Order: sequence, then structure tokens, then C-alpha cells
Amino acid sequence: MSAFLDSQGLAAQGTRESDPAWLSALRQEASAAVLASGLPTGKTEAWKYTSVRKLSGQSIAAAKTSSNDAAVAWANEILGDDGTAKFFIVNGHAAGDLASTEGLSVSSLAEALKSAPAALESRLGKIAHSEFFAGINSALFEDGLVVRISSKYKGKPIHIVHVADGNASYPRLLIEAEANSKTSIVETYLSKPGQDDLCTAVTEVHLADGAHLDHLRVIEGGEPSTHLGTLAVLQDRDSTYTSRSVVMGGKLSRVEIDARMSGPGATCNLDGMYHAINSEHVAHHTLITHADNHGSSTEDYRGLIDDRAHAVFDGIIIVDQGTKGTSAHQQNHNLLLSDSATVNTKPHLEIDSDDLSASHGATVGSVNPDHLFFLRARGIDENHARSILTFSFVRSILDRIEVEAVKERLISRLLTRLPYGADLAELAK
Repeated sequence: MSAFLDSQGLAAQGTRESDPAWLSALRQEASAAVLASGLPTGKTEAWKYTSVRKLSGQSIAAAKTSSNDAAVAWANEILGDDGTAKFFIVNGHAAGDLASTEGLSVSSLAEALKSAPAALESRLGKIAHSEFFAGINSALFEDGLVVRISSKYKGKPIHIVHVADGNASYPRLLIEAEANSKTSIVETYLSKPGQDDLCTAVTEVHLADGAHLDHLRVIEGGEPSTHLGTLAVLQDRDSTYTSRSVVMGGKLSRVEIDARMSGPGATCNLDGMYHAINSEHVAHHTLITHADNHGSSTEDYRGLIDDRAHAVFDGIIIVDQGTKGTSAHQQNHNLLLSDSATVNTKPHLEIDSDDLSASHGATVGSVNPDHLFFLRARGIDENHARSILTFSFVRSILDRIEVEAVKERLISRLLTRLPYGADLAELAK
């Protein structure tokens, strides 16, 4: 057994005397599952192209305590005034001001577990599976946020800002979108430069009947940071869930999304944009399950991979037996910007119904020489022509972001990472 999964360390740190009985059982089951499976290896199918070997020599550690005020101030400086209502999680702990207004409640998970644990029992740990790093989170999380939105909420988009300021963090987020509610939530994960941190984040989302949620998740890691995140979604009748994933930065970033449409008439849209440079590794693993009739799902992921970077996309859509009127479409497109960049992509469908419309596909290629010639023939030099085509390849994903100020910041961030991207600022407007 690796030092990382030392059984005594995992069990000891996962013990909380204040936990209600159901949470103690959840932690024990998660610890047992993780210790039984060990860390994923190249023989683990879902981890075939993503190595976590560097973690084997580390030991599980409690989340570092840091100056919340300083971390919040640093994050605000990075993000600026984006017109959202910001709430902060620093090293897995709720930080800054938490407030409730008409139709919106944002509370500390630790406090909610003390004051009203029964209100969390049916959702917390029930939507996300406690496997591998999600299991480590279930065993070790101490705090996080609980966000509840009703149809009465008409305020600003909600922005949950995660700050990693230490060597380990286990942030937990539970989002309850009540019946007929409609809102936008942004989750941003920030790592301070130079921090060799590990973030095993778990976000659980429940959409009640008729709820609409636009959910943007942004990962901006520092050069040595590791993000191993899990997003699990449960959708009821006629709900609409839209996920947008943007990954730029971090030595290793892996996003797992498990969306289950458990009610009829549900709609699930998953979009993603990733840019990997140097020797960064970015992986997206998505699972959409059509478990009832007249469900509709789309997936559109686009990646830019440069230098010696590596990207992985593994997307599965499952259509359960007996479901009717299903629409399921999936695509992944990748642009290789160097001869040493690598992509492994596998979109696929598992269909047990004959009443559906479905498609899937993937492409991996380099800049189209005909398009490059077209721009050069109009007086644009090769370097800038390549940069224009590279940015255009993913812009359609970024343009779907609903919060305008957040979209503009992410476009600006991408342009600073692209060769000659700074010269395209006017084009991006």
C-alpha cells in the first residue's frame, strides 16, 4: 500500500466525533472502498491514460490552515469585479461572508451538519459515487458550502471561488436547485503560483422538477498543482442542466462528470474547452445516463494541446432499456499545436433502446493548411494567422458562457497563453 493511502492515516483523519451516524457510515464506506481499490493505475480502464504515480510517495494530510482574508483578497484581485455574488472556499473551508437573501441560501457545510444534519442526509454523498479521489474527499472533507436556490431568486449569478493555498484540500459543494428555479453558477478553482497542491473536489448537484441551471466550472491551476475533481448531477422531470468546463493551467487536471437524467423530459448539455501547454495533462471523463423518456443531451468539447502536453477525453452516453424519445449527440475536437502534443479521445454510446436519435464523433488534427493559406494570402503573417485559427477553434465554446465579465476574463486569460495571442485582443471583442 502506498504512503498516500496509509490505512491508519485515512481512517484516523476521516473520524469525526461530531458527525451524525449516517455521515460516519458514509466516511467508513468511502475509506474502505478506497483502501480496497488502491490508487488507480494504468491497468484501471478509466485511468489508462492518466498517471497519478507522483502521489504514491506522499501521505494524506489534513488541509492546511491559512489566512482566509489574505486568500480571499488574492482571489478577488485575480477575478476582479465580474458582477457576480462571490462566496469563497479556502483549502476546503468556507471563508468570507456567507449571506442569505430571498430565494438563495449559502451556508457552511460544517455548520449545516451541526445545526440541521437531517436536511443533508438524502443528498450529501448520495449523488456522487465515492470512488478513488472522490472517496478520499468523502472520507476527509471537513467543510464546504451548501447552496440552495428557489424560483424566487432573481439576483446576480452565484460565484463559488475555491482557493488552494496549501498541500491538500478536500472541498465539498452541494447545490440544490429547487423546482422551477433558474440561475447561473460559476465555480472557479484557483491555485497560488508555485504551490504543489492537491485538490480533490466533489460537487453534487440536484435539479428538481423544471429547474434550469447554467453551471460553469473553471480550473486555473499553478504550474505544479494537481486537480482531481468530481461533478455529479441528478435531474428530475423537465429540468435543464448546462455544464461548461474550462481548464487552463495545472500540472495535472482531471474532471469527472456524472449526469443522470432520472425524470422524463430532462435536458443535459455538457460543453468544454481546454488548453494544455508545456507538459500539462488535462483529462475529461463524462457520463450521461438517460434513465427516463424524452431526454435530450449534447456534448461539445474542444481542446488545444501544445508542446509536450497531453489531453484525454472519454465520454460515455448510456440510454437505458425501454426509454423512448431520446436524443443524444456527442463530439470532441482537438487541435495539436506541436509534433510532441498527444491526445487520447474516446466518445462512445451504450444504447439499449431503439427509439432515439444519436451520434458521436471525434477529430484530432493540426491547423488546416488551406485556412492558413487563405489568411496569409490576405497579408497576415504565418505566426498571427496560426494564432487566429487556434483561437477561433475554441471560441464558440467560450462564447456560450452566460456571465459576460467572466467570459471576457477567460478569453483574455487564454490569449495570454497562446503564442501571439496578446495581438488578438481586438479580434476577441
